[in-house]
Amino acid sequence: MKNIFTSLVVFMAGVSMATAQTQGFSCTAGEETQKQYAKHPELLVAKEQLDAFTRDYVRQQQLRRASGQRVVNDSTKIIPVVFHIQHDAGVENISDQTVYTEMAHWNEYMQARNPELSTTDSTFIPLIGNPNIEFRLAQIDPNGNPTNGIERIYTQSTYLGNNNTKLDPWPRDKYLNVWLTKGIDKDVTFYGTLAYSMYPSSVATYTNNDIIDGILAKYFVVGANAQFSRPTLAHECGHWMNLAHTWGNTNAPEIDCGDDDVDDTPITKGNQNTCIHYLKVCNPPIIENEQNIMNYADCHFMFTQGQVDRMNAALGSSTAGRSNIWTAANLAATGTTDSLVYPNPNSVAVPVADFAVNNRLACAGGTPVTLTDVSWNAEITSRNWTLPAGAAFENGTTASDAVVKVSFSNAGWQPISLTVTNANGSNTKTKSMVYVSDGFPVATPYFEGFEDGNVAQNKWQPLNYDNNNTSFSYLTGTGHYSNACYKMNMYNATYDGDRDDLMSPMFDLSGIDISQQTLEFDYSWATNDANHMSDSIATIAVYATKDCGSTWTRIYYNLGGYNMYNAGTIANRAYVPGQTDEYWRHITINLPQAFVGQQAVNFKWSVTSAKGANHFYIDNINLGQDPSGVSAVAANTVGSINIIPNPSNGGMATLAMDIANASENTTAKLYDMEGREVMTIFSGETQAGQKNVKFNTANISNGVYLVKVSDGKTSVQKRFVKM
Repeated sequence: MKNIFTSLVVFMAGVSMATAQTQGFSCTAGEETQKQYAKHPELLVAKEQLDAFTRDYVRQQQLRRASGQRVVNDSTKIIPVVFHIQHDAGVENISDQTVYTEMAHWNEYMQARNPELSTTDSTFIPLIGNPNIEFRLAQIDPNGNPTNGIERIYTQSTYLGNNNTKLDPWPRDKYLNVWLTKGIDKDVTFYGTLAYSMYPSSVATYTNNDIIDGILAKYFVVGANAQFSRPTLAHECGHWMNLAHTWGNTNAPEIDCGDDDVDDTPITKGNQNTCIHYLKVCNPPIIENEQNIMNYADCHFMFTQGQVDRMNAALGSSTAGRSNIWTAANLAATGTTDSLVYPNPNSVAVPVADFAVNNRLACAGGTPVTLTDVSWNAEITSRNWTLPAGAAFENGTTASDAVVKVSFSNAGWQPISLTVTNANGSNTKTKSMVYVSDGFPVATPYFEGFEDGNVAQNKWQPLNYDNNNTSFSYLTGTGHYSNACYKMNMYNATYDGDRDDLMSPMFDLSGIDISQQTLEFDYSWATNDANHMSDSIATIAVYATKDCGSTWTRIYYNLGGYNMYNAGTIANRAYVPGQTDEYWRHITINLPQAFVGQQAVNFKWSVTSAKGANHFYIDNINLGQDPSGVSAVAANTVGSINIIPNPSNGGMATLAMDIANASENTTAKLYDMEGREVMTIFSGETQAGQKNVKFNTANISNGVYLVKVSDGKTSVQKRFVKM
């Protein structure tokens, strides 16, 4: 943006306008990078080192170019790539051919041979740079097995899309990881954030850099021909090689004039959707480079020579393993030494079997479920489905079809196998993904405290969508005024968006009247990370079905914050709740009229996990207000207490105690949710009546606590939140 550019400026008039999109799209690479710097300040040292290395490298390239010498990037650098397609068997599970099309488009941009270059504005023709980079799909995986460079992961996390949903990363110094999902930041539209990548320095020393280093993109930008999405991966790999947006390191084009630290790209505001040729807003008469790939315009299709120098500096630096990824040794290790044709006719990869199902609940003799082959890793020449006893193919489908309809006549979990084969071998996957109801509804009103282990484990069914260790399990030893409950093992959750359900037996609701049309339950939930208390991706939802799972209606939903994490933060250890009310939250749902009086209704509690969460517990499910579900709690002679304000933002709070009887030894103490004493609020003699005590909350950490008032014989406790 400096003198090198100004000597090349040619003033020209005329402005053309491309058709604008109705909504904006964006890339949040800058914002995600700043989050990393804020969370891990030590990364700023790596940034300074990479900046210094880049400045020296670019200076040497400029001197070579000025003296007519050959620049360093005169030989093609090969980058091995792996695509991780995270899907729920929907449109986001794009075909291998779509990825192959994307590889062709991507390499056009990275070798300055994309067809749009012929329309470059005359001002910038002398500045067009050729990155001279070729991306190749890996042919050998990290374990030394043959692959086609496309991994498919059947997961609910596809709907979320963030740094905590990047599953199964391959070593970042050997492969460029590209994750494709249906949504980014829970947005599954065709607008919003289309993709983002991590800058090298933002993952240089981060402990989990293998998890987040690479490109995350919505599925539809891959292989697309639309101008707004065709260069998306070229744009993102620009960030991966340390390029900023042309206006600077933000996601805000058309706001402020900014600099990208590249000498031959002029200072600009950038522009989105439109294509304003010969734009000169920031420093007239200097013309801005709206056709740059690192802009958001409709006509972004070129890199400058200065940007190419900066990209090659990143690839020449050891920061985040970039200098190793294109070495001859790594190309041999990843099977990318030789030029590739897709699909690779010389591949020796064996397919990996996997399948999806449209409905986890079925009824004997009811609507068939749909099973879909979502196998991957290689082309498939044949397949064979194996069904359990009592199951049959329906609607003309057969054991060799990619999509089959299956009905069941036996109750319980149904083990299903799929074998896929090609010339290199075969692979089989067996999963029990469908539960068939016995068809005998339970009468209501109904109360379930999970005390009878036989009923709890045979009538209530955990559904583990991602088939991993984060799942519901029956637990004894704790509960809400009981000795049993169900627990979801979320302390060990490794990513956001892992969904697990607890499914009820079938109920006959014809036995409840208009005054009993409620579903109640208690839960206890803590987070492992206080930083994610208010913005956690975790959710609780309850669904109901009256057609044996063909359709589900959501009847309750809770997302985030102290309201959901009722037990606050329990860090670095697994959370186990106490049995009293303060550890549990009671939920009452008014049943929709569509389900009242129905004779075959199932419910399921669906919990979406978060990487920073802790265990989730559920107990005391009461359908139709069964009186057996009302807990009898002994009266406390201490009386009632209240805390004002609650929640507290810090400073002084007041504990208001209603003392029922005089006591010589009344104590009021503050405890964390694991029972550890934090402070003594009051200790001494009290008379019957009201007593108010002020206490200072400024020096305690944000979180959820219990205030317990005792006279040595009985006690009263209340939940208190410091925010």
